[in-house]
Amino acid sequence: MAVMRSLRLFPAEWITLGYLVLTGLCLLLFAGRLEAPLPFFGFRLGATGLVLVLAGMARIHDRRWLLFVRHFLPFLLLGYLYSETYFFRGFFLSGQDAFFFQADAWLFGGQPSQAFSMLFPMRWFSELMYAGYFSYYLLFLGVPLWYWFRRPELFPKAVFVLLGSFYLYYLIFIVLPVAGPQFYLPPSLATAPDGYFFSDLVHLIQEHGEKPTGAFPSSHVGVTVVALLLAYFPSRRLFVLLLPVALLLMCSTVYIKAHYAVDVPAGIITGIVFYIVVSKSYSWFGKH
Repeated sequence: MAVMRSLRLFPAEWITLGYLVLTGLCLLLFAGRLEAPLPFFGFRLGATGLVLVLAGMARIHDRRWLLFVRHFLPFLLLGYLYSETYFFRGFFLSGQDAFFFQADAWLFGGQPSQAFSMLFPMRWFSELMYAGYFSYYLLFLGVPLWYWFRRPELFPKAVFVLLGSFYLYYLIFIVLPVAGPQFYLPPSLATAPDGYFFSDLVHLIQEHGEKPTGAFPSSHVGVTVVALLLAYFPSRRLFVLLLPVALLLMCSTVYIKAHYAVDVPAGIITGIVFYIVVSKSYSWFGKH
């Protein structure tokens, strides 16, 4: 601990290491349920080492580019950490899709994920939905980049809030595994109509990075809400610019059957809560 303090880790690095340690403890407890647990431990050692090496470099070379790399490195780890939640899904509960499938039926009198795409099967509309879904990646990377260039004094906190929100969602996915309609429904009902470029792009991303996990609450919606709140307070103009994209994204999660309808309000509520909680914890992490 003394060594890490001497390296002057940023709050975003502290919270990243905290997530790795916490999930590493889960691995120690439940390693017997995994066919090959060693790669998960190896990743944690490698990621921790990389964070500490970069912090050590900063003691020798105080460069602005190194500040940028240290804050954006955890974003590069998110794809892998998300995929891990699939392998950890049985640690606490088994899949809960049946419950959320029934919740949609009870609340909406049917399955909105099926009805939405049947009501608007046009190819141009599908492409619009897939474009909205893809905008998620631009939102959670674009907002901290905006801070980097326009409000650099708040950049570390913006990164911290986004990363902290991601990690909280991943912990929920480990404890409460829900695959979503695209995996739970029969194949004939699990796909949305084809679009053009963006539908192919999203399918490519899903093929290589999507896992049958992480549906409830929708982190796509929740992280988008966090990004909107991060945009709202320093720049109303940025918020107004991003709001239509965010609304399109929220609709798209149901249209392409990535989420049940109940996942969307759950994502909005948790996004607001996570923004408040993680923002308030920033100063605490900054002292350690």
